[in-house]
Amino acid sequence: MHVAFHDQLAFHLTGRLSAGAVEPIDGRGLLPALFAPYRDLAALRHDFPLVLSPGTPAQSLSGLFDAALADAGDGEAAERLRGHAGRMERALRRLVAEGAAESLADAWEIASAALIGADAEVRESLDRLRPVLPRDGMLAGCDRALAARVLMHEWSEGQSAKLTRLSAMIGRLAAGLKDILRADFAASPEGRRPERLRAAIGSALEANFDFDAMADLLDRTAPARGLDDERRRRITWLLTVLQTQRYAPLPGSRAMPYGFTFATAGEALQAWRERLPAAAELARAIAMARLEVAGDYNEAEHDALFVGTGRAGPSLDADAPSYLVCLTDEQPTPGEAALLLEALGAGLPFKVLAQTDDLLATDDSTATVGLRVRPLAATALTLGEVYVLQAGASQLFSQLARVQAGLAYNGPALFSVYSGAGPATADLPPYLASAAAVESRAFPAFVCDPGAGPDWASRFSLNANPQAERDWPVHALGWEDAGHQRQGEMVAFTLVDFLACDRRVAPHLARIAPDAWNGHLVAVAEAMAPPQPDPGNRMPCLIMADAQEGLHKVLADDILLHETRRCLDRWHVLQELGGIHNSYAARQVEAARLEWATQAAPVPPPATPPAAEPPMPEATPPEEAAEPEPEPGEPYIESVRCTTCNECITVNNRMFAYDANRKASIVDLTAGTFRQLVEAAENCPVSIIHPGKPRDPNEPGLAELLTQAAPFL
Repeated sequence: MHVAFHDQLAFHLTGRLSAGAVEPIDGRGLLPALFAPYRDLAALRHDFPLVLSPGTPAQSLSGLFDAALADAGDGEAAERLRGHAGRMERALRRLVAEGAAESLADAWEIASAALIGADAEVRESLDRLRPVLPRDGMLAGCDRALAARVLMHEWSEGQSAKLTRLSAMIGRLAAGLKDILRADFAASPEGRRPERLRAAIGSALEANFDFDAMADLLDRTAPARGLDDERRRRITWLLTVLQTQRYAPLPGSRAMPYGFTFATAGEALQAWRERLPAAAELARAIAMARLEVAGDYNEAEHDALFVGTGRAGPSLDADAPSYLVCLTDEQPTPGEAALLLEALGAGLPFKVLAQTDDLLATDDSTATVGLRVRPLAATALTLGEVYVLQAGASQLFSQLARVQAGLAYNGPALFSVYSGAGPATADLPPYLASAAAVESRAFPAFVCDPGAGPDWASRFSLNANPQAERDWPVHALGWEDAGHQRQGEMVAFTLVDFLACDRRVAPHLARIAPDAWNGHLVAVAEAMAPPQPDPGNRMPCLIMADAQEGLHKVLADDILLHETRRCLDRWHVLQELGGIHNSYAARQVEAARLEWATQAAPVPPPATPPAAEPPMPEATPPEEAAEPEPEPGEPYIESVRCTTCNECITVNNRMFAYDANRKASIVDLTAGTFRQLVEAAENCPVSIIHPGKPRDPNEPGLAELLTQAAPFL
């Protein structure tokens, strides 16, 4: 066995480096090659930073500049304005990335001072842009604090509107109760005293009235009775409750308003429990006040409902404030998680941010690498009536409407967010780290909205994931070879690509020297494709790039490949939940197809031939249609001899497929590689697959593959 191949196989199986064709990757500054265009993220237009302004939802800085330039028009002046606006936008984005400014006003002053200098044209452009951009607002970059800032901003807007409505409604009820008491007092002997009448009329008309005579007249004509004592006490109590409640204090009230933001689920749950009596009292007071103001309160009917049932009675419903819990630390303790699930399962109006900064769990003693188990979101899905949103921080703006829907949902909501700001990925912007986690299925995005419909299909969605129908997203990677020729291929972004960004995973990766590249080094996705081969036949490697954009092949050990298979299994479970490649549906479709195919048409009874006619000659069965001759060098399958063994379908179910007669054929040559054609030919038990000639002359390991394909040509 070749020495280089032996070293590669040894590293893949054991993770041990030996002096030879495999080298450590530490200190080389390698990142997955697909990241090469994004090393200077601040120079690229993307959703971040966001602008958080009071009274408006979160906005993208890029979107604000686009809106400001929408009416710029055409011509040289317009192009100059756009150019200066682009420079200002990049300067603001870089200031946020460097942590040099938080408010838009401060960042604008710093950036404009650097850009204008003595250039009057730049000053003119910026003076024209500034008035159409928000006057205030905070800039929020994609960092560890982003999720809490966005949720707090959006929650505060909705909470403020909700409490304003609640306060206005309570104020109207309190005013109505005051009017009842005021009218009762005005009709009482105390209210009819001359000095009271004089105060009510005012000094301007004092000379025109005899208040003593007016008081005597009112005494003689007034009703015999006003409010009874019980109703007066009840209205006075209701007014006291409404004026002293702490949920939405009335203007001028000295009541200290409740706080509704918490750092732990335990604190929020304790506050909820302590406030239960006050909440029940306020809900009863509101319901009773509505009846009193309308004149519909019936003591015989309503006393038993509102007074004799303890804490029972109506709730605040949609007007009830929600509790925001921001868990921005690492994984909550078992006790904290249990309290959180208790609150969510009880249907309490809790809006919970469960943030994750580090997805990787490592064990130096056993050299294992794995993704941390994050059961909160998965468990919340099983509770039925909980709004669940999982997303990377990089998606918070694109998923803002879903964030707002969860905050507005009349029930509990859980927001599971990966920040991308882990300590071991510090060399990578959090925006890229969080986006890579979603792309690689390490932290898949999903939403479950119980209010979206009655069935699971309308509630659960995976459409925020890139290429959700695939195992892994596939992207085009282009480069220039040593001969300055443009090269390219489609590259799958797998879990190994994401893990390769973490410096703790470096011992599980090894660079392969270019002179040791061979046909056994295949992409990670191809190495995982069934059937699982001998480990030496297909060893997983990924393409990485250094700071100078030079490309390197990096070999992954079996520990990473094992964790990648586990990640893919979990992704398949989510796909099943999302109705993608659903195995139950596929079984039903296949069963229905087989049932339809095997149903025999009714055969009429044989007719007795006339005796006078001679017997018919024996019919010769028609010959089977001959298959068309393939073009020279083209791969083909002798489909009529196919035994429906599934071997070729297992290799690549997009390149090979069955026809209506369950006979295999090649349906899409572009969906696979020459290597897969050769593997399918080797696996075929009746040797009917002929690989032909390779379509890509630059496919790795072509010489060995042609030798393997020779018996089947």
